[in-house]
Amino acid sequence: MATQYRNIPTNIITGFLGVGKTTLIRHLLKTKPAHERWAVLVNEFGEVGIDGALLAADNIAVKEVPGGCMCCSVGLPSKIALNQLIRAQNPDRIIIEPTGLAHPKQVLEQFSGPEFKDVLELQAVVCLVDPWCLSEPKFADLAAFSEQIAMADVLLATKKLSSSEAHLKRFYEYARSLTPAKEKVDAIEQGDMPWQWLMEKHSNRLGVKVAAAHSHHSEPEHSHSAGEKTEESEAPVLQWQRRENESEFAHSCGWRFPEGSQFKRERLLATLKTFSIPRIKGIFYTEEGWLSVNKMRDTVSCETVSLVTESRVEMIALQVENWQAVENQLRKCLA
Repeated sequence: MATQYRNIPTNIITGFLGVGKTTLIRHLLKTKPAHERWAVLVNEFGEVGIDGALLAADNIAVKEVPGGCMCCSVGLPSKIALNQLIRAQNPDRIIIEPTGLAHPKQVLEQFSGPEFKDVLELQAVVCLVDPWCLSEPKFADLAAFSEQIAMADVLLATKKLSSSEAHLKRFYEYARSLTPAKEKVDAIEQGDMPWQWLMEKHSNRLGVKVAAAHSHHSEPEHSHSAGEKTEESEAPVLQWQRRENESEFAHSCGWRFPEGSQFKRERLLATLKTFSIPRIKGIFYTEEGWLSVNKMRDTVSCETVSLVTESRVEMIALQVENWQAVENQLRKCLA
């Protein structure tokens, strides 16, 4: 890395699947100082990137590394992508968004290592938590979930307005019990964290005891080397492309659809709601224009977005799914 790039303020935004990391980043980019140029490095577990496309639609300088965890299988490509982002944008601040399945301890070690020692100035690590998850053993017992909380300097409960009083009370009690204490603890809605909180000091929490790191691997018949994935994501799609990925406790499947594919809005939303898959995120072209769709557990939400180059969707399940059956249902939603 060239010597002129020094001490760039950098934040890592962590949080489990569907907690609202991209919503927070979009809010921060809209409220940041107008004279500052910020850039975002996004890593998604799935092979088909969604967050990068959403941020790019907002004219945000973004580099995406899809298809794995930043801390393991795509460690080197994520470093290369960060170097490219810095050279291209010379940003005043960098925001790094690892996949919701990542172990942030390894991510912290990766970007605070010798090669980035004088380039990045690591400031607050922000962790977002859905308060509901703290009462669900299947989430609370996951090593990645607890490690994300342990490594954070700023801990925020999301979905403030839709969370029950009991769940929010549980969150605050849990947050107060953590040692060392967090720099900031609060509840937010629609990513409304003040951007100034990114400037909170980063405390080295790498010594905090957390569960052992996981092993991660991709399905060989659907994956390529990480460098090839980054290039392929920019190639035009001529037919339906489906890509799968899995870890020790999660399975993902993503689709990219050919240019010109149009979906029936209401049928699409109704179909997505019928799926038992807990996490779905996509961008679709419909008869009413471009639509960003989110599903977390049983709730499906959507919003209109700016012009995007293609429709795509990513789904993550905690058990094996019949992805061909899911694809058959998606095809029925075409106009």
